[in-house]
Amino acid sequence: MFVVLDGQIDMSLPALSGESKIIAHHQRFDFSGELNLLNSQGSLVEARTVGESHLLRIPRRGLQRLMRAEGDIANLIMQATIWRRIGIIKEAGGGVVLRGFAGDVETIQLQRFLLRNTYPHRIVETTEEVSIQVGDSRSDHDPTLPAVVLSDGRTLHRPTITQLADELGITELPDPHMIYDVTVVGAGPSGLAAAVYAASEGLCTIVIEGIAPGGQAGTSSKIENYLGFPTGISGQRLASRAQLQALKFGVRLAISRDVITAEQIDGIHKLTLAGGAPVCSRSVVVASGAQYRRLSVANYSQFENRGIYYAATAMESLLCRDDDVIVVGGGNSAGQAAMFLSGIAKQGI
Repeated sequence: MFVVLDGQIDMSLPALSGESKIIAHHQRFDFSGELNLLNSQGSLVEARTVGESHLLRIPRRGLQRLMRAEGDIANLIMQATIWRRIGIIKEAGGGVVLRGFAGDVETIQLQRFLLRNTYPHRIVETTEEVSIQVGDSRSDHDPTLPAVVLSDGRTLHRPTITQLADELGITELPDPHMIYDVTVVGAGPSGLAAAVYAASEGLCTIVIEGIAPGGQAGTSSKIENYLGFPTGISGQRLASRAQLQALKFGVRLAISRDVITAEQIDGIHKLTLAGGAPVCSRSVVVASGAQYRRLSVANYSQFENRGIYYAATAMESLLCRDDDVIVVGGGNSAGQAAMFLSGIAKQGI
């Protein structure tokens, strides 16, 4: 973070065309930075001084200590970083570009990952029609798509979720030489709550999550029975608030990583993540949630994310607009999904 003591710095969004767009002017006693101040994400914006300027540079570790020691300053920084990330998301040229075919399963999975992790992006769809082949999880079109174009101009062709998370800095790989006080497996509401409680007491805490913060609750269009929200809240907003609260207290989040093995060595728990990264911790909280139930119908798995979805969010609403929709289930989530889709779908059952 840079604090302007004198002069001015202009913040701009880099563009693939080479022409950056200035989105903010920071003058005396203003400070730079958005959500990437709280994690290891690379900067989404560029900064340039205007004339002779004097700046105070605060590194990430110093900022974390400052926020723990000064609650009022921490709240001010949190509010600023949240609104600045919202502003970047609203800008058409912010973040990365996802190129792919409409309805393609790999494109949808990458889009859902970026949405659920609140990473700025825009979609560029091709007009070629997608061919679905039973028995093949990939479409028979251009083998270089989907592709993610980064702000620096580099292109990732058909990246996995793990590769994309690492490249964008969405995940923070654990330090193999550190012994954490608390490791939380799962970043749903209960896992994030455990992480907030632990970190707020000064414990060194890391959260391991396979997809995105929020768990199954993060895929709900509206939650009306969660304590503290009498008028309801969307699952995505609840997940974002919980994640931000965890980041405020210095929680590390290893996203797109699954725990493969767990063992205890001399009183220390050693977890091995997908890819081989080790995590050593004095205690482990397992909040891994549940798995979605599947229908017993032929070729079911071939149509997952190609017409069969487990959520009813704004993203799924675009995929089924003006189509006939069937909601399977009779619980609270199914009822919320039916209500949400009733104003979007052609007909529902």
